[in-house]
Amino acid sequence: MPEAEDRRDWMGVLARAPLDLLRASVEGRRPEARRLVGPEVGRIQLRATAPVTGTPFHLGEATVTRCVVEIDGRHGYAVVLGSDAERAELAAVLDALLQDPHRHATLAAELLEPAAAAITERRRRKAGAAQATAAHFFTAARTP
Repeated sequence: MPEAEDRRDWMGVLARAPLDLLRASVEGRRPEARRLVGPEVGRIQLRATAPVTGTPFHLGEATVTRCVVEIDGRHGYAVVLGSDAERAELAAVLDALLQDPHRHATLAAELLEPAAAAITERRRRKAGAAQATAAHFFTAARTP
C-alpha cells in the first residue's frame, strides 16, 4: 500500500481534478462501492492568521461536500470545495481504488499525472489572467 504522504498528495489531486477525467477513470472499472457517508454538503469554518501580529481570526465559511465509500474492505474518503456530490463520490471511489496495490500504478499513470498537469495549467491560466489586470504603480521623484 502507498505511503500516507503519497495518499495526501493524491487526495488533493482528486479533489481538484477535472470532472471529466474523474468520470473517465472510474468508467469500466467501478466495483460495487458501499456508501458509508454521503455524499453530503456542509460548511467548514475558515481561519486565517493576521500577517503582522500572528493573531488567528475567523475568515468566513466555505461549502464542502464529503463522501466516504468502502470497496473491498478499503475506505475511500473525499472532501471537495463546493456542493458537488458527483465529484465527492467519484473522488472517494478513486481514493479507495488507488489504495489497491494492483490498481495503483495504472490509475496513477492514467489519472493522477494528467490531473496534476491539468491543475497546474489551470492555475497558470488564472495567474496569467490576474497578472493581465494588475495595476502597476510608480513613484516620480521630485527634484528640488
